[in-house]
Amino acid sequence: MKIFKNKFGDLQIEQNVQTLAGRYKIQGNVRFLSHQEAMRAIQRSLIRSGVNLLYSQGYNPRPRLSLPLPKSVGLESEDELFCAQISNSENSNKEIYQKISAQLPEGFSLIDIAIHNGKVSIKPIEAEYVVQLSKEEIDSVSAAINKLNESIAAGVEIIIERTVDEKGNVKTVDVGRFIKSVEPIAEGVKIISLISDKGTIRPDEIIKLLGLGAERLGISMTRKKVNWQMN
Repeated sequence: MKIFKNKFGDLQIEQNVQTLAGRYKIQGNVRFLSHQEAMRAIQRSLIRSGVNLLYSQGYNPRPRLSLPLPKSVGLESEDELFCAQISNSENSNKEIYQKISAQLPEGFSLIDIAIHNGKVSIKPIEAEYVVQLSKEEIDSVSAAINKLNESIAAGVEIIIERTVDEKGNVKTVDVGRFIKSVEPIAEGVKIISLISDKGTIRPDEIIKLLGLGAERLGISMTRKKVNWQMN
């Protein structure tokens, strides 16, 4: 048993740790929040909801909160996830859901929550994106779609240049290993990306491979679904 004090000087017992996982949507103007800004919005909502958050130790304690799959600025998402460590709660999942949902800012919509005993690690393994396009636009990118699928099927490298820092330095990356499928659908193009410890393909890189303008990321691209794996 490990006993320590939280931010408010209250004693907390490590053995009572639970992991609160909440799936949510982020839409509208808040999609332009940075990762840190989105993290702060979730953090404030959890604090105001009265959830028994656990804090890190040290001179500047912070809630034990993470967003396992950072979102590109401008990208709408229908499947985001936050994970927070909490102490045992007497409230039901439904009550906790209602309390958190009531505190989220406009543009954030809580889908569901789950509470797991102990410290649980949840990581993404696949993400589904949709780029909304007109029929004419779908036809215009059909050659790019076919080329991508041929390269994926043949195991041919798909090399792109990736900016790696604020100075504009770039490196070459084979993103073919991170693309599971690309297919035209009624509302545009659906892309399923693979996510691992080796990395993934970024939404802006998907846009570029389709031969579309960078502005599409903030206009017509949505992360529709993420497959999460719990360890």
